[in-house]
Amino acid sequence: MSSRTREYKAWEREKKLIPVMIRKYCRARHGTKEGLCEECAALQGYALFRLEKCPFKRDKKFCSFCGIHCYKPEMRAKIKEVMRVAGPRMLFSHPFFAMSHAAAMIRHKRQARKEGKERESSDREAKDV
Repeated sequence: MSSRTREYKAWEREKKLIPVMIRKYCRARHGTKEGLCEECAALQGYALFRLEKCPFKRDKKFCSFCGIHCYKPEMRAKIKEVMRVAGPRMLFSHPFFAMSHAAAMIRHKRQARKEGKERESSDREAKDV
């Protein structure tokens, strides 16, 4: 595997999984048997467009970890709903991705908590001086 391929691995995986998650959501919420309803097709187009324009393609992390949010607020709410509904269903069709995603979320939250505590203690030390 080339280094370029490795650097863009998460981005490539996300490009494949967003349509799968939206399809699962559309089937569960809108009852579609094949394809997508208009609303879900528009969301999928938007999500893939935003992903294509992502400035952090290289060594990409999950969008929820990102400091900038490039989705419009209403589209962000829709994609969050898709992930909330489709996420648990991914355990059955894509168990490795689902478990690795859960582990990455836990690691990120622990790291953020640790950094927050370190920041608080350095702020207190600065005030004491």
